[in-house]
Amino acid sequence: MRVLVMWAALLLGVTACQPQDMGSREASGDILTVYGEIGTVDRGPVDPVTEPLFRTFGIDFDAACLFNWASLKRLDQHVVETDYPAGGPMRSFSGPLLRDVLAIADVRGDMLTVTALDGYQREISMERVREHDVILALEMDGRPLPLGGFGPGMLVWPRVSDPALAGMADDDWLWGVFAIEVTTSTPEAEAQAAP
Repeated sequence: MRVLVMWAALLLGVTACQPQDMGSREASGDILTVYGEIGTVDRGPVDPVTEPLFRTFGIDFDAACLFNWASLKRLDQHVVETDYPAGGPMRSFSGPLLRDVLAIADVRGDMLTVTALDGYQREISMERVREHDVILALEMDGRPLPLGGFGPGMLVWPRVSDPALAGMADDDWLWGVFAIEVTTSTPEAEAQAAP
């Protein structure tokens, strides 16, 4: 009898740890916050008590535009077949174009600071985002990108199909993307960046 009870408990534990179905995934909370110089806002300032991750990475804002998984999936989905990591296996990524996501937030600046869950940040110009069909991937090989993996979202560049991106390194392929700040570059910053 004791063995039967142990097996029943084990079975219940395993069942509880199974992946959520898509319906519950779509009902989940916000996974991407776009803030800074934007025109569309639907939330107020960072709460340091309930949002410590923002504070940990120095993210502060008075207003932002939020996206949940379902709202991102409702946008036109694009597929990028590419190697990841560079020189690695070919994979199929799908998600909305990053420029379409940013259009909803009504971006008004020309620079993005993209922040990943591990604290990795990259500055990327809006010009590059508009020139190339970079996607905010939500799925890889037909499966949602999980937290603890590349999720909730990942910047994927079409380096195989876009000749201008041939040989591109993985530096701008951020995974675990959860926040994007929009700013305007200053003439001083542009002068310092010039060769």
